[in-house]
Amino acid sequence: FCGMSTHTSSQITVVGSRMLFFKKLCPHCKNMEKVLEKFGAAKPGIALYGIDIEENAAAAAALGAERPPTIFVIKGGEVKASKVGLMNPREMAAFFEKA
Repeated sequence: FCGMSTHTSSQITVVGSRMLFFKKLCPHCKNMEKVLEKFGAAKPGIALYGIDIEENAAAAAALGAERPPTIFVIKGGEVKASKVGLMNPREMAAFFEKA
């Protein structure tokens, strides 16, 4: 992803971030990538990570990501919220603040 770190490790530790589990050919994932890029531009202190759900099945299973796109909010080293599906930038901001 442009502006996002893409990880292939099955063991991931992140703090104060957003994590998107995606699939390369998923059109909804491409839309969420754009939403996350806008969100990241508005909140530069938040780390954004993209993880291919097919290449990293163990990491997806460990967090409970069953299908893409799945978004996780991680604060203080813990998953505070998760959501499957599309969001617009306004919904994304509200989802992050609520977590």
